[in-house]
Amino acid sequence: MEKKDLGVAAFLGPERGLEFWLELAAELGVGVVELRAEPGLAHPTGLDRNARKALRRKFESFGLRPTVHASIHDTNLASLNPILAAAAREDLRRTVVLAAEVGAEIVVFHPGRLPSEYRRDPGALEAARSVLYANLEELIPYAERLGVVLAVENKQRGSNRDLILTPQEHREVLERFPGLWACLDFGHLNTLGLDPVEFVRALGGRLIHVHLHDNHGQADEHLPLGEGNLDWKRCISALAEAGFSGTTVLEIPEPNGLRSSVALLVSHGAS
Repeated sequence: MEKKDLGVAAFLGPERGLEFWLELAAELGVGVVELRAEPGLAHPTGLDRNARKALRRKFESFGLRPTVHASIHDTNLASLNPILAAAAREDLRRTVVLAAEVGAEIVVFHPGRLPSEYRRDPGALEAARSVLYANLEELIPYAERLGVVLAVENKQRGSNRDLILTPQEHREVLERFPGLWACLDFGHLNTLGLDPVEFVRALGGRLIHVHLHDNHGQADEHLPLGEGNLDWKRCISALAEAGFSGTTVLEIPEPNGLRSSVALLVSHGAS
């Protein structure tokens, strides 16, 4: 792993605007900052054309590359409510435009979820998948026209049924959409007790982006590396064995935890 392909994710916080994360990334010597397309950070509705140009110049001045994580709050690309599904599609469409204008080539998004109450309906999960697929039929070619790659992320243990949990589910949607790519979140798969090596192998050459953070295997805690039970060294080895050359973003909201995690990766061979 090269430090130019290692990055940090921006998180919401009362004293931590986007400038803070850019400065921290520069301090750490990494090459990437992942923008969160959320109100208060970098939502499309909060950045006009001039602000987007200024943000692009800011990245360039720090010598950093942007990636974008689509909004995770109040959106569901697989919603069985057609009004909400359409709103999620439009939010992601606008996020793709934002990414193109700030110079980001990758937009990571969550695949959507089935609320726990619907899990008793045997046909509801497939209905939710159909909604997701219909949205992707429109969004993938739109992103391609703007030079942006969409990367769908695996999700974690939870009361709702997220549509991509296993390597098989991740691979299924990739095989259905040749223009779609994968973001593998090692912290998420750890909450399900899944094998990182198996997951990396299942995604193969479609893996373009990675999220890395730790937890104790029960919840999505976003801890610094080494503070949970994720075998992060095995994760890194799996990526190396697969010839992965994409971007790896540390999704750790605590700055000192980011510093210690980058130090661990450097000691493990990141250069």
